[in-house]
Amino acid sequence: MTATLSAPATNSINSIEETLILIKPDALERGLAGEIIGRFERAGLKIRNVRWACPRQAEVEKHYSDLKLRNARAFDRNTRYLAGKQTLALVLAGANAVAKVRALIGPTEPASAPPGTIRGDLSSDTIRLADAEDRGLLNLVHAADSPDSAKREIAIWFG
Repeated sequence: MTATLSAPATNSINSIEETLILIKPDALERGLAGEIIGRFERAGLKIRNVRWACPRQAEVEKHYSDLKLRNARAFDRNTRYLAGKQTLALVLAGANAVAKVRALIGPTEPASAPPGTIRGDLSSDTIRLADAEDRGLLNLVHAADSPDSAKREIAIWFG
């Protein structure tokens, strides 16, 4: 009789991914931080770090630097909207955290976000209205869009 050796189990800590979430001023003003954080926790994500911030213009510009090249108008509105206002930054961790968080929050435009997502259930703003009013989009949260973006953004907000 021969023994069969199987590969050692993957260390689950190595498969854990981190991502950055910003709970934006519109969510904080409406008292939605607990609801939003609860959705992430119920989905199995863990809070690794949290920071209450009132970011300076330079910090917000650094955060959205990639947007400046793609959409200068959105960059201007987002940076004006977030700079100097209360924001809650969180590092969330879990398996496939970036993709899981993006699925939980829904698409950027709340009006097109499906029910069951944070933006679909809790916001109804539109890009068209934000453009008409020359302001940032009130979509409650920001979430890193890739693992590389998450690393870059975590470094900005948590050093």
